[in-house]
Amino acid sequence: MVFKAYDIRGIYEKDLDDNFAYSLGKLVGKKYERIMVGNDIRIGSKKLLKPFIYGIIENSKVYYAGEISTPLMYFGTLKKFDLGVILTASHNPKEYTGFKMCDINAIPLSPVDEIKPDFEMFKLSDTQKEEIENLDLESLKVDISSEYSKFLTENIEKTNRKIAVDFANGATTHAEKEILEKILENKIFINDFPDGNFPAHEPDTLKKECLIDIINTVKENSCEFGLIFDGDGDRIGMVDEEGEILAGDILTAIISNEILNDVKGKIVYDLRCSKIVPEIISKNGGTPVKTRVGHYFIKKLMHEIDAEFAGEFSNHFYFKSVGYFESPLLALNYILKALEREGKPLSEISKMYKKYFHSGEINFKVVDQNKSIESIEKKYENICKIEKLDGISLYCDDFWFNVRSSNTEPLLRLNLEAENEKTMNDKLKEIKDIINS
Repeated sequence: MVFKAYDIRGIYEKDLDDNFAYSLGKLVGKKYERIMVGNDIRIGSKKLLKPFIYGIIENSKVYYAGEISTPLMYFGTLKKFDLGVILTASHNPKEYTGFKMCDINAIPLSPVDEIKPDFEMFKLSDTQKEEIENLDLESLKVDISSEYSKFLTENIEKTNRKIAVDFANGATTHAEKEILEKILENKIFINDFPDGNFPAHEPDTLKKECLIDIINTVKENSCEFGLIFDGDGDRIGMVDEEGEILAGDILTAIISNEILNDVKGKIVYDLRCSKIVPEIISKNGGTPVKTRVGHYFIKKLMHEIDAEFAGEFSNHFYFKSVGYFESPLLALNYILKALEREGKPLSEISKMYKKYFHSGEINFKVVDQNKSIESIEKKYENICKIEKLDGISLYCDDFWFNVRSSNTEPLLRLNLEAENEKTMNDKLKEIKDIINS
């Protein structure tokens, strides 16, 4: 099923083809008057771009922003266009493509709720295919990058710290690279040219095998830290000067600490994060607000409660100051602030937040996700506090865990944290045995 909670996503030609793109464009063109469209560097995204735009212009006005990142799509849409769309499949392998959409407030649309019910498939005629081939994208061009670059260069101080950046051959090789060239005076860029085949590695900030390049670059060049973007630039991963990977919740805690030095307010964190996150927020005079997983839900919640910041375990970082959406470059800014204020290397700063033992996210392919969750609930219902915000979370005396179904893949996801390493390992084995059985 290509219609997801957060986006539309599938394998190019197998799940998503020209007819689908045209049909989708035709539908959104009927719903919205002024539509801004961009695409990442994926081969499938480029191929589906023209049929999608062709469908839109049957009923609406379209503005083409070129090859852009997802944060730039949000920034460009905010208060300017009725709908913003980027053709992307985020961090997925190269054969995937898809569509992310947001409204004039940069709040994402939920395709499964807001697109799928009205979607109708149409088949392109030979005449239409020829017209699509001859579509002049240059005549539809709009510049959204200049204002984006101006905003970020004015809000991030230049630094001469030695920093390595892995662009993963993705969409950030355009606007974000140009911005970082201005901000970072002592930098090492790798995989910094656009290539939809992703020749270096998959554009994923969470898979350890995708971070080998940035880890090696940091260690070999004695950098203070390294960062890596995913394929569409809405996630940022970081490694410290020793090449150790910093989890998204540790980064959330560090950034929250810095933000709360300047302003007291609400900070949102997803339920997979370590307990250290709400503890740090409360300690520094902020109000921690727990949420279910997913940018669609987080952005809506941030608007509703006027949150200053939100962080996800999956390396998404959202800021009120930019419009309640992801800004990896603002996340970088707060890490730089922490280094300056603490006067310590990043490895020493991160140790201050590693109070508990977290399993990281572990994925399981199971026949019946609901049955697995029910078995877990039955096992712990009398010994742990149960919460059903997203899947099932169980809070016990010296450990807690969450098990939920993925919103984007046919997987069951487990996150567990404990007061000590032995408890974490023991409980992990216990829960894995239930799931695998």
